[in-house]
Amino acid sequence: METAHLEYHYRLKTSDTVIVFIHGIQGSPLQFDYLIKKLHGTYSIENLLLPGHGKTMKAFIKSNINQWQNYVDERINLLEKDYENIILVGHSMGCLLSVQSALSYPQKIRGLYLIAMPLNIHVTYAYIKNNILIAFSKGEKNDVITAARKGNSTSVSNPFEYLTGIPRYIELLRKCKLTRVLIKRLQLPIVIVQSETDEIVSNKSLQHVENRQNIRVITAKASGHYYYSYEAQEQISQSLEDFIVTSRQ
Repeated sequence: METAHLEYHYRLKTSDTVIVFIHGIQGSPLQFDYLIKKLHGTYSIENLLLPGHGKTMKAFIKSNINQWQNYVDERINLLEKDYENIILVGHSMGCLLSVQSALSYPQKIRGLYLIAMPLNIHVTYAYIKNNILIAFSKGEKNDVITAARKGNSTSVSNPFEYLTGIPRYIELLRKCKLTRVLIKRLQLPIVIVQSETDEIVSNKSLQHVENRQNIRVITAKASGHYYYSYEAQEQISQSLEDFIVTSRQ
């Protein structure tokens, strides 16, 4: 897979299904490498890079959540002309964008596979510690820090520049609150993957989808918001494959 924060497009002429991957806030298409590797050659793939991402913090703060939503919707609008089945795979904020898109384009979107769905957010000590290490300790290397760096596509000239992105995170919190209502309007198949030790997404998020017949919850063991253990990656990859098959039927 690519090592830069770039969009990835794979068109399989014989496929009537496209899998659309949507990353989170300040996230990266690279977060989905292990899933795309598993699916490659079976379905068409669109791995998006949202506006303002993959560049500097200055570019990021000039974008906003409405632009990110519009970008996803515009891409789906184009894809539905060529594909009978569209499956959305979101991570974190990408889950929120996916829910809105599913309501806007119900005809072709067959299912949502939502990883680290942030209907409720909490900031843990582990999250603060990891971000300090990422910002101030370039030499720090462990699996969790490496995964977090891979999942962050926004570069800064100094660590304090991250503070300029606060308005975008306020927009994110509003989107979280709105999505708690919107997801209850969806009847299509949905899988939610909740990490066992997510540093950002609270387990309270699952309270908003309790007793929903169309929603199945999977727990990713020994995993966090960005880091997924090898066992969890295998579990998620297999369940996504199964989900795509059943959603197309």
